[in-house]
Amino acid sequence: MKRVFILGAGASAFAGYPLALDLWPFLRNSPSPELGAKKRYEAVIKDLEPILQRYSLDGDGQLDLEKLFTLLDLAHFGTTKLELHVPEWPLTKRQIMGMIQETFQWHQYKFQAEIIEGRQAQTLRGPEPFGLGLRREAALSTVEKWVAILQPGDTIITFNWDILHESLLWLQKKWHYSDGYGFQVRDAPPEKHSPIKILKLHGSVNWAQQSEDDCEPEIEHKGTFFPGAVDDSETFQRARGTWNDGRYLIVPSYLKDLSANRLLLRLWEQARATLDEAETITVIGFSLNEADAPARHLLGSALDRNRNLRQVLVVAPEQYEWDRFCYRFDKRPRSIQVKFEDWVRQA
Repeated sequence: MKRVFILGAGASAFAGYPLALDLWPFLRNSPSPELGAKKRYEAVIKDLEPILQRYSLDGDGQLDLEKLFTLLDLAHFGTTKLELHVPEWPLTKRQIMGMIQETFQWHQYKFQAEIIEGRQAQTLRGPEPFGLGLRREAALSTVEKWVAILQPGDTIITFNWDILHESLLWLQKKWHYSDGYGFQVRDAPPEKHSPIKILKLHGSVNWAQQSEDDCEPEIEHKGTFFPGAVDDSETFQRARGTWNDGRYLIVPSYLKDLSANRLLLRLWEQARATLDEAETITVIGFSLNEADAPARHLLGSALDRNRNLRQVLVVAPEQYEWDRFCYRFDKRPRSIQVKFEDWVRQA
């Protein structure tokens, strides 16, 4: 049976990663171990905070950073009447890509150290927790049962930037970076192939592209996040000399031109082909935002074409938009209104 799992932010929240409305506080408040990163964070925050305070809050006092960035993109193109202005917005946006990359990598390092390995940070006061505030036993239980659910031949389509799920599958030899991202990695062992595919349609914090035409990005910090792997001397060359450290895909905006990045375009085409052949689709923690036209087109066209699809399972505390979406294409969804971690532990 061809199984596809579609992951949103809710599938990584158990590990301390932010949901959409928590992304900016997560970036703004996360400590960085590197002095240069702290200075970059301060510069970005200084540019954005006036805009955030004026325009960002919804009726519940929460911030949808992707919606705000979409408006800022439109303002930069001169197509909105809102008085939105960030000096040098294209540059600030590229800096935010780097900010996301650094913050998410540091969080993953702490998760692997504290939760997976049971280590503590070494400070002047002695060993201390890394400060994730997670219950280790509960997180480990989720990890163990989630990895057991996934089997060779499965495909994960994710809209997340984090590297949580591939790092967990790597430890159980169910995924390999050689071709597990949907493209061949330059310094991977040629005889290795990944049992499970992970197609990351919004990019990944460990990818570095030389340009938007680069379809085989470097995979950075393999030795850190995929224990036993090795980074060769050329791994970090593609990221040098660019404001966003070679991360052209990490953009928190709904205004995405898929044709502007050849790798992005190819990954979306792979996702389309995979969804067309899927017999079961399990959607986990992914809210089908009305402003996210590319994702809605991808998923809607797949549901419309796929006549062999047996089941669409939606795992999320609230999934009403998915119900309406599936019925529109004559698919009857099965809904489980719980968080990802609760579903995994009960599966």
